[in-house]
Amino acid sequence: MLQTILLILLFIIEIVAFGWLILEAKLAREKREQIIQLEKQILKLEKVIISMEKTIINKLCKIEQNGKK
Repeated sequence: MLQTILLILLFIIEIVAFGWLILEAKLAREKREQIIQLEKQILKLEKVIISMEKTIINKLCKIEQNGKK
């Protein structure tokens, strides 16, 4: 009888542990998705910054060319 109770308890513990692992995997996946979204936002911002830098460089080059004429 004690052996049966211990077996049932072990089975319950295994089910709880498996459920916990599934929950942890889901939370980790959600965190990865958040990180990916943040990285995408950073890349967009970097593209805007690079575009602005190119515009500034082009304007400086035009000013410089006009000054040499």
